[in-house]
Amino acid sequence: MYRTIAASLLALAISSAVPLPAQAETPVTYVKITKPAADTPVLIVQPEVSLSLLTAGGSQDPKEEWSKSAGKFIGASLTTVLADRKYKPSTVDLAATEDMRAVQMLKLNDAVIDSISLNQIITYRLPTKTGFDWTLGDGVTALIPANAAPETPPAYALFVRVKGSYSSGGRAAMMVGMAMLGAAMPMGGQTIQASLVDLKTGQVVWYNFMVVPAGTDIREAEGAAAAVNTLTANLPL
Repeated sequence: MYRTIAASLLALAISSAVPLPAQAETPVTYVKITKPAADTPVLIVQPEVSLSLLTAGGSQDPKEEWSKSAGKFIGASLTTVLADRKYKPSTVDLAATEDMRAVQMLKLNDAVIDSISLNQIITYRLPTKTGFDWTLGDGVTALIPANAAPETPPAYALFVRVKGSYSSGGRAAMMVGMAMLGAAMPMGGQTIQASLVDLKTGQVVWYNFMVVPAGTDIREAEGAAAAVNTLTANLPL
């Protein structure tokens, strides 16, 4: 519930008509790092995806098949982006691991991402956060696969979380009818959050949030690739 509220508040803040001075106060969401050398291993954490069907009545019906499809295509697109940038990407599915330390790191990352999300909104900004200073702690080394080459372990871990819904045909029809009456009706939409974590220090070195553009279907390979390309445009790798 907390994650949904955080993402919703951030999406609302971005989509609202905010005066330019207020927008200029948006905090920086990265720290400067030295660009890793070519062939540096980078770990992709299998994206967490939760998609649902927004019904005519406004309820959300979770769709596991949609979530799996989007997760597969987004994960593949992340691999392609990193490979194109001359890195060596590998993927780990923490949801399926039996290593409880790694599972706890996934949960901790979710909590940190929620805090970063809220910190983007002036009303909820933490007064003690004057810079981009977030960490998962040194326990992040638990994410490094046991079979990783000890001389060249992954340097960074890339986390991606997706939430949202797609409107049913009935809801779309209702929207048209309401529009004819001059009334608005909320439709489905998706958001993506991503973070890059230094696997030596646990420091979060980059964060990004995006609202998936209307017409981009992340349940399909082409739409997922387009969304990932936008999401990673300023990834410091």
